[in-house]
Amino acid sequence: ISSLAESPLQAGLLYAGTDDGIFQMSENDGESWTKKELSTISGMPATAFVNNLYADLHDVNTVYMAADNHKYGDFKPYLFKSTDKGKTWKSIASNIPARHLVWRVVQDHVDPNLMFAATEFGIFFTNDSGEKWTKLKGGLPTISFRDITIQKRENDLVAASFGRGFYILDDISPLRSIDDKTLA
Repeated sequence: ISSLAESPLQAGLLYAGTDDGIFQMSENDGESWTKKELSTISGMPATAFVNNLYADLHDVNTVYMAADNHKYGDFKPYLFKSTDKGKTWKSIASNIPARHLVWRVVQDHVDPNLMFAATEFGIFFTNDSGEKWTKLKGGLPTISFRDITIQKRENDLVAASFGRGFYILDDISPLRSIDDKTLA
């Protein structure tokens, strides 16, 4: 098991992903599991490694999966969303550039549409649930970010890089209402 997530909304709802292309879901604290091979998901390679599973903070039926296939020379970003507890999946990688494999995804605790993706070459955010991603700049190095989280009390995004320490985006609140005009 390479990733394990627990729903914050439903007791006993667990998600597990493996390094050999398997996703599993349990609704009874792991007593029984429903298995899904990643090869059955359109656009997902059978050999994908599940880097991260993330249970939605606002909708009990939604779960996110970040996967990679770099061991096979495939650096495509694989970022998927399921709105039925993992039965069906849709890619939300949209405009994340090629070769930006995704390590982690995290969702804002206030705005369900605001999400952040830690990739091989930086951090991206979306405020429309993955329809369009924007790269965070402002001094962030173009380096692998392997983990991210949101410190809820201060609304800070905390990101750990691979080899350069960690970075804090102080107060993500303005990103909840930012639009394309402001970004430009």
